[in-house]
Amino acid sequence: MFLSMLRLTTVFLFGVSCVVVAPGFDGPEFPWYLPAAIIVGGSLPMLFVAYTAAPYVNFVHLALPVFARRSREQAIQYAKNLPPTATLYINTMRFTTIPRQTEVQLGDLVRDRKLFRPITFRNTNPKPVPWWQGRPLREFYADEKSKPGRQTSAFYPELWEHVYRRIQSNQPKTKHGK
Repeated sequence: MFLSMLRLTTVFLFGVSCVVVAPGFDGPEFPWYLPAAIIVGGSLPMLFVAYTAAPYVNFVHLALPVFARRSREQAIQYAKNLPPTATLYINTMRFTTIPRQTEVQLGDLVRDRKLFRPITFRNTNPKPVPWWQGRPLREFYADEKSKPGRQTSAFYPELWEHVYRRIQSNQPKTKHGK
């Protein structure tokens, strides 16, 4: 919620700087470059938030096989011994605050880190998506602990710690000769 409000606020700030502030400085008494500088300055917060907030994960859904859906205990036991082919659906937020879902295999996720962007893991083998969906996401940021939430029959917050630990233990795949 906070992230979507922050994104909308920066878009609003950019819109106000383009529609209200910059035209007020378009005249002979001001330098010719001032309106353009105001528009560029108004876009900087929006671009910064768009770049740094892109990898934030909202939800992670683990596709459970039939035997693991029978009880909570079996789901937890499955999460403790996840195969590399386990499927995760990672939900992030697009720039427009519309949800975006990325399907990944657990074995394709490896630990990663960047200096200027919050990243905790990376998808080494992204699945191709249609051209109109943009590039597939490769970098994600998620806390190691699950956020508390209302208990339901399909919400198991304790599974995330096992999944996260498994992602952090995955080693990047190396090609022969490198």
